[in-house]
Amino acid sequence: MIGALAIVVAVAAQLSPIAALGWAAGHGQRITDQIAVWNYEPSSEIAGYVERSTMTDLGEFLFYASSPQVNTQESFDSICSSDEEGVGTLGCYLPASGAIHLYDITDERLEGMEEVIASHEMLHAAWARMGDAERAVVSPLLEQQASAMEDDPAFVERMDFYARSEPGERLNELHSILGTEVADLDPRLEQHYADLFDDRQQLVGLFTVSNQVFVDLENQATALVAELEALGAGIEADYESYTAGFDQLDADVESFNARADAGDFSSQRQFTRERDALLQRQADLDALYESISQRDAAYEAKLVQLDGLNADVDDLNSSINIAPRSGDGL
Repeated sequence: MIGALAIVVAVAAQLSPIAALGWAAGHGQRITDQIAVWNYEPSSEIAGYVERSTMTDLGEFLFYASSPQVNTQESFDSICSSDEEGVGTLGCYLPASGAIHLYDITDERLEGMEEVIASHEMLHAAWARMGDAERAVVSPLLEQQASAMEDDPAFVERMDFYARSEPGERLNELHSILGTEVADLDPRLEQHYADLFDDRQQLVGLFTVSNQVFVDLENQATALVAELEALGAGIEADYESYTAGFDQLDADVESFNARADAGDFSSQRQFTRERDALLQRQADLDALYESISQRDAAYEAKLVQLDGLNADVDDLNSSINIAPRSGDGL
């Protein structure tokens, strides 16, 4: 495809000045892109993104035409950033310059995420070059898929964020999100994306694996919080029962002793039966207290687990350019 363009340019150069000018005016973006690709030397890291995401020749061309750069946090945040709490920006396509900037993700647990982000931004470059006719075909398919995902809270929240941060870019973002993250699409959308990826399912697989790290942590934390809430409620209820039972036992023992001192029992058998009942209540309360103590120790251990999970979440969030949370846990 790149070679074919070079031939066309060479032929155009032989036309009259007016004809050549007319051709250039109609293909200005393509000429600009070709020159950018010729002048761009991808690093091995960038070239690896292309290979592992299975970009086609066209996808690679659009990606390299955007002169993609991998930036450290300081340089990246000076170019692409988000002021919204809990949101991490990992890549951006700058329409004015046509450049792509990618955040340097170094956490090995997120293997594959950089390829997904690179592809997401490449699709922004593709969208920017799509004509009105092509967008008119693709746009309703994107909205149809979005409607099918309205029951996904994470997706809805994400699109709400884009509506706030990038008003008017809903279709542009849908085009990038669906193409890199959703496995089952309308065959017509698959046909569209096939021009840009040789094996889109492999790319979606990279997203699924890296995203699962967050899903697993969230599931672990959610389950642990539910366990803590149930354990805490049980401990509190049983401790109230223990306290009330102990107070009543104390009063009943005092009454029993007073009756014994006054010779108020009709027989030794009655005395023994009531004394044994009090002793059994004491034993039951002691067992309840021991149970409360054991569950309290388990509660404290689970709190330590939750602290560890929260630390993992903070560490993972930091690796995707999200500032530490200001709250006390998940």
